[in-house]
Amino acid sequence: MPEKSLCAYAFLLIYAIGIGGFISGCDGGTHLKGIVLDSGHRPIADADVRLTTGKLQREVKSSDRGVFKVGMTHSPFNPELTLEVTKPGFKPFEKRFHAKEHLDSIVATLDPVADAQEPSSSPFSVSIVPGIGGITIAKNKPDEFYVVITNVSGVPQSIWQYWNSWGYQAISFELTTADGKKFVLSKKQEAFTVNFPSTFVVEPGEHQIYPIKLDEWWETHPALPKTDEMPITLKAVYEVSTTPEASQYKVWTGRLESHSYNFSLRLW
Repeated sequence: MPEKSLCAYAFLLIYAIGIGGFISGCDGGTHLKGIVLDSGHRPIADADVRLTTGKLQREVKSSDRGVFKVGMTHSPFNPELTLEVTKPGFKPFEKRFHAKEHLDSIVATLDPVADAQEPSSSPFSVSIVPGIGGITIAKNKPDEFYVVITNVSGVPQSIWQYWNSWGYQAISFELTTADGKKFVLSKKQEAFTVNFPSTFVVEPGEHQIYPIKLDEWWETHPALPKTDEMPITLKAVYEVSTTPEASQYKVWTGRLESHSYNFSLRLW
């Protein structure tokens, strides 16, 4: 190639590179590589990885080893970007950062989702045992039935005696009528002239039995409709509040519910 032509070619090549560099320099870019781990530092495969800024979005999946690569081209300024990592059964991971931080690698740790519906472990179970006459509510001589608290743990457990203020209202009932209306039956408030903490100890596999008479010392919220007899479902609730005395006497605290039982309720 003649010298003049060679010089002209070199000039054009340099000019083209300069123009190309200027054009590419008008855009910025962010490229990340990372790994997705669980709280035990084990790789999480097939997690959804999403990088976004404004309306731009890129999505990839983590590999069998938890590794991912994700990137995008964006404005040359300093936009805020968001990296999100999600996987069913885990809490989402989110990282916000700006392009000028030049973040290029990251470890995304996903914590497992706790099962909020899982009941806490209780040392007791609660059940209803009907008497001969079933369930009645009456001011005078209602039929007696029983609430049974059973120690299902492997160690002795202390519970409040029923006569003192700590145990007096521990047992209540949830009543549902055939039309779906719900009522709560509980002991009326009482002023105690003699009152001090006292407990029963229930041995493993043993029971504490409470005779129940729904008499004038019980009340319903709201008031039950006036009727001679009606079908109901009844659930016993055993609930003990956390108090300094409960801690001192090592009494179990919490809320237990029995199964729902079908009864015929008579109002006398």
